[in-house]
Amino acid sequence: MSKIPLPLTVNPVKLAEQGIELEGFIPLSKLKRVSELLVSSEGDVDAELVFGRDEQRLRILTGKLSCDVSMACQRCLEPVVKAVQTEFALGLVLTDEQAKNLPSVYEPLMVDLDDSMELSEILDEELLLSVPMFAYHEPEDCKIDASFVDQPDEEVIVEETKPNPFKVLSNIKFDK
Repeated sequence: MSKIPLPLTVNPVKLAEQGIELEGFIPLSKLKRVSELLVSSEGDVDAELVFGRDEQRLRILTGKLSCDVSMACQRCLEPVVKAVQTEFALGLVLTDEQAKNLPSVYEPLMVDLDDSMELSEILDEELLLSVPMFAYHEPEDCKIDASFVDQPDEEVIVEETKPNPFKVLSNIKFDK
């Protein structure tokens, strides 16, 4: 099966009314917020998107995203590739009131009936939630010795060297 590029803009409301399914890819470099976190934004994000209506006749967008991202290892600062996969379910809403009444299985996506949206903005937001905050090589692959990670910290006992200013009060006797 050949990879097909996804359209740059879509009208989610019209696609939901038509029950359209899109399968293809978008270049990782088009996802600006995710790209800022990466060492390199080369590669593609594979996407399966389903626009439609659910049992309650709500307009929805469900999807699966997967890609490999190149991040800086937090130990050695060399690039490390991590696989990222996510699934999402969005409810297409026109007003804040609709967003408040949306079932909890859906995250709201504010749309306009007649306007198109940048598909990259939607995918960027969803992928951003799945990119790991920190990336590390496996200990055997990292250029920095990670053996210190498994050792428990030693307790440090600090002796009190300053005199206690309230010690003088223990010498005071009260008359009854």
